[in-house]
Amino acid sequence: MEYRRIIDVDIREFDRRTFEKSLEWLSDPEIRALTLTPESDRESKEKWFEGLKGREDYYIRSVWRDEEPIAVLGVKHITDTDGEVWGYIGEKKYWGKAIGIEMFQHLIDYAISINLQSLYIKFIKSNHFSYKIGKRFGFEIEKNESDSDLIIMRRFL
Repeated sequence: MEYRRIIDVDIREFDRRTFEKSLEWLSDPEIRALTLTPESDRESKEKWFEGLKGREDYYIRSVWRDEEPIAVLGVKHITDTDGEVWGYIGEKKYWGKAIGIEMFQHLIDYAISINLQSLYIKFIKSNHFSYKIGKRFGFEIEKNESDSDLIIMRRFL
């Protein structure tokens, strides 16, 4: 898949610094709505972060630019056959800079490396970016009910 890289980024481990930044990003109502993230307290978020180390059903990474975390990506609900891909760019000045393309490619490569058969993505209908990038990477609509605001797309690997 061809695209012109607009800025250089690094994909790294999801560490304490990125976790703290993600708390800031997810306090933004727009980002929280686009990512379907429910509100929760600091203690719950800490417990989630501390529990990541032992999880085999969850893969998470961060995107860095100029030694600053700017985004988070991952695959959750990993089974023997599939997983739910997700990601968001928390630093809004990087929206529209093709970073999402690099993020999705990384997650697809990861899924292939662990022999998953498919990936799926869930998003709200107003999140046009998720639809657009999903289509770019060959995801097809699996569920789009008129009485729900949720769309699910899947890609077989």
